[in-house]
Formats: sequence, C-alpha cells, structure tokens
Amino acid sequence: MSLSNPLPFFAICAISLAVASAIALASGFYRERLAESGGRFEAIDGLRGFLALGVLGGHAVNMHTLYTSGVWGGGLAPFYSRAATAGVAVFFMITGFLFWLRLLRAGAGFDFRAFFAARIRRLAPMYFMSVLMALAVIFSVSGLALRVPPTQLVRELQAWLSFGFIHTGPVNGVQEAHSVNAVYWTLAYEWAFYLALPFLALFARGAWSVVLFVVVVFFSMRAPVVLNFVYGALAASLVHHKRLALRSPWLAPLPLAALAVYFIADGYVHKMVEGALLFVFFIFVVHGHSACGLFLSRPAKILGAISYSLYLTHCIVLFVVVGAADRLLGLESFGPTQYWLLVALAALATVVLSAVTFQFVEYPFMNPKGRAVRPVAAQAA
Repeated sequence: MSLSNPLPFFAICAISLAVASAIALASGFYRERLAESGGRFEAIDGLRGFLALGVLGGHAVNMHTLYTSGVWGGGLAPFYSRAATAGVAVFFMITGFLFWLRLLRAGAGFDFRAFFAARIRRLAPMYFMSVLMALAVIFSVSGLALRVPPTQLVRELQAWLSFGFIHTGPVNGVQEAHSVNAVYWTLAYEWAFYLALPFLALFARGAWSVVLFVVVVFFSMRAPVVLNFVYGALAASLVHHKRLALRSPWLAPLPLAALAVYFIADGYVHKMVEGALLFVFFIFVVHGHSACGLFLSRPAKILGAISYSLYLTHCIVLFVVVGAADRLLGLESFGPTQYWLLVALAALATVVLSAVTFQFVEYPFMNPKGRAVRPVAAQAA
C-alpha cells in the first residue's frame, strides 16, 4: 500500500465514528446535544465532521513529508490533497449558506451587533485555546528555553493572535512551527466574510443581487477560494426562493457523482469548475441528501458538533504524535501501513480531545445563560 492510497482515510472515518458513538453512549452532555439536534438542514451538521477529517487526512500527508523531506506539501498524494481542499471549500459554502440565508430571511431587521457578538463567542474561545495548546507544544520542542531575543519573540507571537490575517513563521527558533497552525489562514477568510456582510447586505435583494454576484465572481478569479462563499450564498438564495426541488430518487446519484468527478478530475479542470462540482454536492446536502442516512446518524452528528475543535486541534495532535514517532523510531523506517496506523491513533486522540474542548471551552460561550442551543445549521432553519 502506498501513502496516497485512499483506503486509510475511510478507515480513519470509521474509527472516528466509532469513537463518537462511544462518546454518545458514555456522555450525558452529548446525549443532551443529540436530543437538541435536528432541523431542516441537519444533514449539514453531520457533514461537518467528515470535512474536518478530510483536512486532517491532507495534513497527515503534509506532516509525513515535513518530517521525511523537510517540505510541507501533499503533492504525492492527490486524493488527500483534494480531500483537504474540499473540506475547506465546503466549510466556506456552509458559512455562506447559513448566514446569507439568515440575512435574506431577516431583511432590514438583521441585527449585526448581535451577529458579531455571537460570532466572537463562537469562534474566539476555542481559537485562543488552540493557540495556547500550539504554543505549549512549540515551546516544549524548543526545550522550554528562550532561543531568540524577547523583542523578536513578541513579534513572532503577534501573528498567532491575528485569526490568520498575519502569516505565522518560526517561533522561538522552531522553524516548523507553521505546521502546528496550518488551518488558521482559513479563519481570516471567515472573518473577512463576516466583516463584509453588512456591506453585502445592501445588495441582497432585487437586481442588485445579480450585480453583486457578477462582481464577486470576477474578483474570485484571482482567489478562487472566495467563490465558495458565493456558492453558499447562491444555495441560500435558491432555498429562500424555493427554486429547486431535488428530492426525487432519480437524482440521488448526482451528488456522489459530482464528488467522484471532483476527485478524478485533479489537475484537468479549472479551480472554479472544481468549486462548481462541490457546489452540486453541497446543494443536494442542503436539500436533505444524507449519504444514505450517514450524515443524520448519531456518531456523525457528534463529529459535526465537535468539528470546529477537531479542525483547530488536529495539526497540533499530528505534530506531537508524528514528531514523537520520528524522535523515537525515525519516521523513514515507517512503511505506509505503519504511518497510517499512527495517523489513526492521532485521529482517535483528536476526536477525544475535541469532545473535551467542545464541552468545556466552546459550549459554555455558545450557551452563556444556560439556554438549550441547537447546532448552527438547525438554528438557521
């Protein structure tokens, strides 16, 4: 088996679902969260965990190349590179969909002050917790000693508090520190979308919405990742205006076919076409496609609930686990099977860690007054 073989990814998904199922059985907290879940778009909640696992798989390959060749990149494993890219893209579509739909429904009554306060409570606590965890690992690697002048260390740490708006580099002499926070750059795009939303709201209705769509698509040609927010907003508009009916059983193969073409067409189509293929998959999920019920299952909903923590912590866990294996045994001695077993161990640890951080870091800020809180997708229904 080669490092690029897709089968380990599906095994990791199965292991993660098994751990999530055990958490649901053992934890009263998570049983309560499952009881609160539901709503028109609940398939989105179950999808989130798989998106985070896709990013984990891509970064697992990158971590291997970092320790064996000193290069952070997954070009030798196209399936995992595509899975990570799809994970980020569809996460952005979910953001665009949920908040554009909320904007369309609220109209002029949309409360932006409450919106930004809720976004800060939702995203900031776990972000700063992950920063503390990452820096603890980095300073441990550096021997818990100051390796650079204090003023330089302060400059290096500033980027870690920027939600990804400032590129991070070496920290305290640890050159590979960037690999511990490989997902933070996506948070900058999230916040850019949130900050632009009050302006975009001015063009949310009537003919101006078409003008806005054309302008954003034009600028997206230079940064195709931005187009995923547009796809999400387009899905929201289609839902809001009831323009599509996609529940026919005859259409059921289409979303999986679009996803298959996305993975097969690696390098053969433009990035914007790749996004369109993912949009086809996503619009079906919005309309209830659940991969034969997988996205509606209890374990998938658990993974979806903890997906933000899973997304922020998986690189930290991979860095620790893979780094320990490299120091103890030498990663060059690991065959692909042994390495993917190591990644499976890291994935298991990440799921458990994420369940803890969701319960004790994320949820208290999501639910500051002890109110029952449904998943975000359900809230938007």
